[in-house]
Amino acid sequence: MLQRRKWCTGIILAALAALLVIAAAAVTDRAYADEPEKCRVKIIVQDKSTGEEIKDATPMVYHDYYVDSEDTYVVEPVKQNTDGTFDVEMEDWAYRYKAVAKNYKYKRSAYGGNDEYGDWIEFDGKTQDDQGNWTLTLYVKLTPQTEEERLNDIRTESKKALSDYKKASDYEAEDQETLKTLIQTYSDKIDDAKTEDAIKQALAEGKGEIDKLVTAQAKNNDRYASKLMFTDRNGKTTPLLTGEKGQYEASLSLLDKGGVFSVEGDPAARWTVKKGLWIQSMAMNHSVEYVTERTGSFLTTSIPDDTEFVDAEISDASVTLGDGSKVTFTLKISTKEEDKTAAVAAVKEKIGGIGEVTLDSGDAIRQARTDYEGLLKSLQKKVDNYDVLTDAEKKLEELKKAKEEAEAKQAKAVDEKIAAIGEVTLDSENAVTEARKAYDALSDGAKEKVTRYGDLTAAEKKLDELKKAKAKAEAEAKAKAEAERKAKLPGKVSLKVKSGKRKAVLSWKKTSKAKGYVVYRSTKKNGTYKKIRTLKSAKTLKYTNTKLKKGRTYYYKVCAYNSTGKGPMSSPKKVKVK
Repeated sequence: MLQRRKWCTGIILAALAALLVIAAAAVTDRAYADEPEKCRVKIIVQDKSTGEEIKDATPMVYHDYYVDSEDTYVVEPVKQNTDGTFDVEMEDWAYRYKAVAKNYKYKRSAYGGNDEYGDWIEFDGKTQDDQGNWTLTLYVKLTPQTEEERLNDIRTESKKALSDYKKASDYEAEDQETLKTLIQTYSDKIDDAKTEDAIKQALAEGKGEIDKLVTAQAKNNDRYASKLMFTDRNGKTTPLLTGEKGQYEASLSLLDKGGVFSVEGDPAARWTVKKGLWIQSMAMNHSVEYVTERTGSFLTTSIPDDTEFVDAEISDASVTLGDGSKVTFTLKISTKEEDKTAAVAAVKEKIGGIGEVTLDSGDAIRQARTDYEGLLKSLQKKVDNYDVLTDAEKKLEELKKAKEEAEAKQAKAVDEKIAAIGEVTLDSENAVTEARKAYDALSDGAKEKVTRYGDLTAAEKKLDELKKAKAKAEAEAKAKAEAERKAKLPGKVSLKVKSGKRKAVLSWKKTSKAKGYVVYRSTKKNGTYKKIRTLKSAKTLKYTNTKLKKGRTYYYKVCAYNSTGKGPMSSPKKVKVK
């Protein structure tokens, strides 16, 4: 019985011991679990010149790491929390931070110069919140971008847009040189432009001049397009292609069945089309080339009766002549022979769709007219609402005339506002602004009728010159006042620092014009210096900073002040506490 009791007691003691071990482990695990692995970083972005926070800035944090398995160095952005903060692992070497904002430029602070990913994050200043989580607040100071720097960015983008506008390979050799010259000329104009509007104008003018260049293929089309002929089944021969400036098309109907192609003065040519064109009884499908003799038949009678054609089929086509020259064009094959009724109905529907005629009806009316003219003469007679089209065209012309008269009246009113500006002075701003506002409110057509627009731009230029002259005078007066103020400020403090037991002893010589002194401290030479004491007597030339951490390095700066303001900061002095 006694042995049994001892055995039970041993079991209980063992169980209690096990529970104690488990509890201890749990406590240990909890202690480790409570140890934070990450730090929540908040980045405050400030204007370097004013110290004010930039609300629309974009802070960024990057994670640097090396992938051994891939022998690759990786830099990737850290996802931003909804409250604007970032969660990072507390590894001093692993993270960098920066910020960007419109009209500001970023400069890396630690080593100078620009850096794509910013400064390294150091966790010396981290603190713990009420829940024991680590937090760190970092500051990024951005330098306001000057107007010239902003314009330089626009110039760079505009010159690239000009350079990329056209491919040199699309032009003949002489035009390639012209293209190169135009790009250089208008790039120089972009560089010389003094305003954003002037840069945009130079870019637009450059593109406009480049657009005047004709591509090599377009020149070739202009040179040889007239050689391609088509003889219809009635024996009438006409040029196959229509269009201008290198862009040509051939519009044929299935009702032209039996017509004949020819290349004037060329015994042989290679006709290439994608689909649907029948020459000498052969279907030209999938860009298959077929070498014809001088002529080729279109939709020959040998085509099976059940052959299907798609209405209004469009294909890219080309003809390579015997001398190697190529003519490119768009081939439109329309109107199934069995779809005459459908073709007429489609035109009637287009005309009926014009509806009430307004100035916005031009496209609908022109399209209806184009579709009508595209019908065979015999089919045009079946369009019984043709008078609706002609009435719509007449009404549109009347509306255009009325618009012209209204625009002329509006333009005259603007000319009168411009004339009323008279001799330009600083008091002319309202008159100039009103004239500009009235001009900008005009339609494009009315603007073209304004005869005194040059006087308006000249007045704006003169007013701008007067305002700049006034601003310059005010700036000079302000600078003079600032210089006088600075002359009243105390001089620079000559600081000395000695180390003591958990303290630092600061001393300096009396500074001219000083009423008192302000002491600042930081844990980094180029870090943020915080004010720790204001000495209100000019006779106080010494300060002892106590309760410092043994072995810790501190940096100090001191400046003198008076009723005018603070003088220049002393050079930083370093001390390592004993």
